[in-house]
Amino acid sequence: MKFSKEEKKFWQTHYHFDKPSQLYENWQQIWSADGNEDDDFFCFFTKRVTTIQDVYLKDTLITDKAVAYMVQFKELKSLFLRRHDRITKACIPFINQMQQLESLNITRTKITLTDLCDFLENQTLKEVFLDAEDDEKNILEKAFMLKERMPNCDIFLNCSSSIDAFGIKEKPIFS
Repeated sequence: MKFSKEEKKFWQTHYHFDKPSQLYENWQQIWSADGNEDDDFFCFFTKRVTTIQDVYLKDTLITDKAVAYMVQFKELKSLFLRRHDRITKACIPFINQMQQLESLNITRTKITLTDLCDFLENQTLKEVFLDAEDDEKNILEKAFMLKERMPNCDIFLNCSSSIDAFGIKEKPIFS
C-alpha cells in the first residue's frame, strides 16, 4: 500500500522514509523532549505503526486527541506525558482503554488527583505520577479511594520517577 501525499510528507519529514516498505510495524519507543510532535503526528504514526512499548513525551504540542490515537498501540506499557498543558481529564477514558499500560506519568498536565479519583479505572497500571493540587487531608482521602479501586497501583505525587536524582526510591502515597 502506498503513502498518500500527506503521509509521505510526514514520514519523510520525521523519519526520512520514502515508501511504506521502509517502515516496520513494531517499535520500542517514541521519545521526544521539547519537540514539535502534535496530534497530526500521532494520526499518521498510528496508521502504520501498531506496536510500541514506551511513549516518552515532554513538552510537545500534543493534546487529548493524540492520547486517543495512542489507544491503537498494542503493548504500550509506559506513557510519559510530562509538561503538557493541553492534556486534560478528557483523555482519561482513552488511558482506561490501554490494556497493557503499567506506568503513567501525567505530571505538569491539567489532570488532577480528583480527576483520576473520578475517572481512572485502568487495572493494569502499576504506577501513576502526578502533581498534588490539594491539602494533605484531601490528597490522602482521594488517594485512598483510588487505591481501593486500583489496589495494585502505586500513586506518586510531585515526582516524575520512582527513583530520585540520588538513586533513592521514592515512596508512593500508599504502598
